[in-house]
Amino acid sequence: QVGSRRESGEVVVLCSIEMASSDENASKSIDIKAEKQKKRRKAGKEELKIEGYSINGLSIAGHETCVILPGLNLAFDIGKCPQRAVSQQFLFISHGHMDHIGGLPMYVATRGLYRMAPPTVFVPKVIKENVEKIFEAHRAMDQSELNHTLIGLDVGEEFRLRKDLIVRAFKTYHVIPSQIINYADKFENKAILLIHFSARYQLDVIENAVSALPLPLAGRVFALTNGF
Repeated sequence: QVGSRRESGEVVVLCSIEMASSDENASKSIDIKAEKQKKRRKAGKEELKIEGYSINGLSIAGHETCVILPGLNLAFDIGKCPQRAVSQQFLFISHGHMDHIGGLPMYVATRGLYRMAPPTVFVPKVIKENVEKIFEAHRAMDQSELNHTLIGLDVGEEFRLRKDLIVRAFKTYHVIPSQIINYADKFENKAILLIHFSARYQLDVIENAVSALPLPLAGRVFALTNGF
């Protein structure tokens, strides 16, 4: 809106266009930023910062799980082999369900294609033989070497990635409360990352559930919601 009035013989122009335009631009800027964030999350590119570690990837139950910690050069599970997982040197497979291990041959093959060092892949010892057969089948079909180191870990076994970083295999069950119960005494940890949400949930449902956690956990629990 534009208008004018006279004050002490001077014409004063009143203009609210710039103010409204500024508010509109700010609103549009927020909307654009939110839309970009939504697209990044849907594509699995939104990054979490937890205790100094960058974490990204996807984890949608029954569809795909790949949790990437680029600062440690490793990923947990490989899902459908998202591109940013390829650069991780170490891969830990939790179990043999397709949404967790399906992209394994592609992960190894792509590293070979890019002339990266052969990766080290850790799997539960009980599925190691079957994983080897998967690679044998792909070598026969693809005529590729698919170079990698495959290590089977049994319950309680450890592997030292570096002087200050040890990985330990533990037993759990593929049901919702198992890890929470087994590791309830670990809730004093600085941060807890929740993954593997069902695709039937909406993003706001997950975020509201996390924000409603009691004080001992509030602020220390994070949810990987890429893809939602």
